[in-house]
Amino acid sequence: MATITPSTFNPLLAHVNVRLQQGVPIVDADWNLLDDIRKFELRAFLKWYVGDGVPDGNDGYRITGGLSNDFTVRAGTQGPAGTLPNLDTALRQVGRFIVDGLDVTLKTDLAFSAQPLHQSQPGSAALAAKLGVPVVAPLTTPGSDQQVLVELDVWERLLTPDEEPALVHAGLGVETCARTRREWVVRAYPVAAPGPHLAGHSYATLAVLNRLGGQAVVTDAQIADRRQRRLLLPPASLINDVLGVDPYDYRAGVGRPPISVRDAVNALLAGQLPTTADLPVSPAPGSDTVRRAFVLDSLNGLAAFWISPRVGSVNQIFGTRIDLAAPEAGFPPAVAVTSGTTRVEPTAVPLPGGEFVVAYQNGILSNATTDVVFKRATLAGLPAASEQSLSATANTADETPFGVLTGDIVTFFVRQAATNGWFFRRYRHTDSTFVDTTPVALPAPATPGTAGGLHAAAAGGVVWFAYVTTAGNTMTLGRLTPTAAAASAVDHVTPSPLAGTDPFVVGVSGTEAMVFYKDTPVKVVNAAGGSWQTGSIVNVPSSDSDIQPAAVRDANGTVFLLATRAVGGAGNEIFLRRRDPATLVWGSAQQVISNPANDQNPHPVLVPGQGIWVLWRSDRSGDFDLFAKRIVTAI
Repeated sequence: MATITPSTFNPLLAHVNVRLQQGVPIVDADWNLLDDIRKFELRAFLKWYVGDGVPDGNDGYRITGGLSNDFTVRAGTQGPAGTLPNLDTALRQVGRFIVDGLDVTLKTDLAFSAQPLHQSQPGSAALAAKLGVPVVAPLTTPGSDQQVLVELDVWERLLTPDEEPALVHAGLGVETCARTRREWVVRAYPVAAPGPHLAGHSYATLAVLNRLGGQAVVTDAQIADRRQRRLLLPPASLINDVLGVDPYDYRAGVGRPPISVRDAVNALLAGQLPTTADLPVSPAPGSDTVRRAFVLDSLNGLAAFWISPRVGSVNQIFGTRIDLAAPEAGFPPAVAVTSGTTRVEPTAVPLPGGEFVVAYQNGILSNATTDVVFKRATLAGLPAASEQSLSATANTADETPFGVLTGDIVTFFVRQAATNGWFFRRYRHTDSTFVDTTPVALPAPATPGTAGGLHAAAAGGVVWFAYVTTAGNTMTLGRLTPTAAAASAVDHVTPSPLAGTDPFVVGVSGTEAMVFYKDTPVKVVNAAGGSWQTGSIVNVPSSDSDIQPAAVRDANGTVFLLATRAVGGAGNEIFLRRRDPATLVWGSAQQVISNPANDQNPHPVLVPGQGIWVLWRSDRSGDFDLFAKRIVTAI
């Protein structure tokens, strides 16, 4: 029996080399520690970076049937030999399996019952006692249907010279260095009563036998292969070829697709755009209400601001932000932007440096004491920021603000309840001053408008706007130049109201814009050359049941339109259409949000390089909460 100093190897000590010094004795512990270090590093690589299973081109340890209360473990074959014609060929003709970083081989096919440790084999009990392991229990005909787990059991042990006489050095007559052998055996036991896993052993599942009651023969049809197969370290170029991402960036988590390529391909084959899973946006008790306050900030984040009575049953403004560099982290808990008495109807404008200007009402609609105020700070700083007055007209409610950023000017639209008139006031964020001393009324032919019925968007240094008139079913459209004098800032106002409601504006340039709105079908009116093309209004096909239209337009001119639609048995759901930039033809509607609840009020944001993020509200959890997801337009 070999006399060996107990191993001193401890991977937690992080020793990586053993260095022989001059003039010191050589002891077995040092030599063995060196071997343990090398073995541990190889095993760690195989275990953590390759994994358990069968290598590509090999079919080792496959379980096949056709025997009575028995099965065959197949050696399998591997691909063509390499440059080592003898050893390499021999190694490629055996079955292989990595278990917990340990590579085992099978030279020829082997019946389960023919294993030396199988209970039916002569001397199996003595061999098991010598190896310190249980014998392999045989299969028996089950009395009823039964699942049987087939496992590969791997361990290592010290060899003795009586097993391998060649270990004794012929010239010395004694054993020199000892050898360790890797052993394995295939075991099978009912899934309901699995066998013990021994300390120092490693295990891998090979198959599950779905045996039938009263049937002795194990058929191939009863065998479910559970091996991990085709292990292979692919070339780094594969990542670049498939995803167009540098492999080193990919390993650092940069440029990873938001969904699997398989899911993306399946969606495209079905004629749809792929989407990510629904993502909760800081849910809490109380019904959340969202306006058009979902914005892309200057620090690569998406921020949402909304109304909720989640604290003290009083409506307040809340906000949260998702980091688009790590969207898997989701939205953090909401920040209470306001407190105290009722605060509603938020609009948010992102500023350079991560700040936001958030404007809102400090009271309920049509209350003469209600004014519009705003806060300016980072999201974390908004709760403590002081409220500043934006519009506080005497003897009337100032309400439903909407803000748009153009250059260094934020243009706010505010409605005054006494006259139902819309006003604008411009705020220069670079020096925190107002361009307009007081709110300026939109000039004629602007008409009175309803509360909350305005939407606006910036493009090419101007602000395009549209709002619903007090008639309730007509709209006024126009354009505002933030840098112009107040008297001449507004132009291209439609001379007479346009039939429709629920406008959503998409700015294209200083002379082009699109307004999507509801008028039986969803319709689109364009501005071209600075003029509204009211004589060339386009109906979106098959949109009579759609409401709450909202859209984005990408750099290629492709338009993506979202809308809410009633769906039988599922309340409201949200659908997406795509307009081809070349043909201007609308594609079929795709249901992008589906839940047995009411999903409504979609608000899309185009994020360059990522596609479209959409925010909406849903009552799937009882109260209305907000959710978000990404519509993938490019990978």
